[in-house]
Amino acid sequence: LKAEREDLREAITEATRERDEQQSRVADAESTLENLTDRRDRLEWEIDELESQVGAYDPEEIPDLDEVESRIEELESEMEALEPVNMLAIDEYDEVEEALDRLQERRDVLVEERDGIEERIEGYEAEKKRTFMETFESINDHFEDIFARLSAGSGELLLENPGDPFEEGLTMKAQPADKPVQRLDAMSGGEKSLTALSFIFAVQRHNPAPFYALDEIDAFLDAVNAERVGEMIEELAADAQFVVVGHRSALLERSDRAIGVTMQGDNLSAVTGMQFGDGDEEVTADD
Repeated sequence: LKAEREDLREAITEATRERDEQQSRVADAESTLENLTDRRDRLEWEIDELESQVGAYDPEEIPDLDEVESRIEELESEMEALEPVNMLAIDEYDEVEEALDRLQERRDVLVEERDGIEERIEGYEAEKKRTFMETFESINDHFEDIFARLSAGSGELLLENPGDPFEEGLTMKAQPADKPVQRLDAMSGGEKSLTALSFIFAVQRHNPAPFYALDEIDAFLDAVNAERVGEMIEELAADAQFVVVGHRSALLERSDRAIGVTMQGDNLSAVTGMQFGDGDEEVTADD
């Protein structure tokens, strides 16, 4: 009995193994069947797509074979007519393209340099305008002060184009005491002289020079205005040397040295010199 049980156990084990193998083969077959089914479905879909695309073409639009061959021959003839092809043109094209690239690079450099120069010019122009306006405002302040002292009136300098002062000119607005503003040609000789001297002295005060020569600036001045001009020159002479040709005693009395010129009876000019300050002794003109 024991031997029979062992035989039965082995038979059962073998049967179980065969069953498992059969189940594995069945599973593989089912998987293969599923893959084939999917492939069949995909092929059917592709067939439908191709049929749809083929159906979109009108058979009448498909050219005849002879027509296609004729067109091919026509195109081949046109290609032969273009021969011979200059193969050097390819090299020339490459050379021209390289030259063009170099020119474009040079152009870019020049454009950059131009922009830099324009930027510097704009900076110089801005600095020039700033310096000019500072100078103008300073001289105008001095002009207003000096004209008020010389004429007991009011005056100012006006730019005709404040936005671009270098394109237009300068206007002097002068109003002597108790008089309306007038055009230059309507002013008296003395008023014109005071206006011009006020401007000269304003420039001198802003940027003094070491030496000034003034010729007969008192020719049109009355005694009062000559006195004021003499006081102004005496004040400015502290920082500069003035040589003044004049007739008024107001200027003569304030000078450090005077040279007189007189006409003699024989129509010859006689020159004498006078020293002021410590004494009134007469000196020769050569001194």
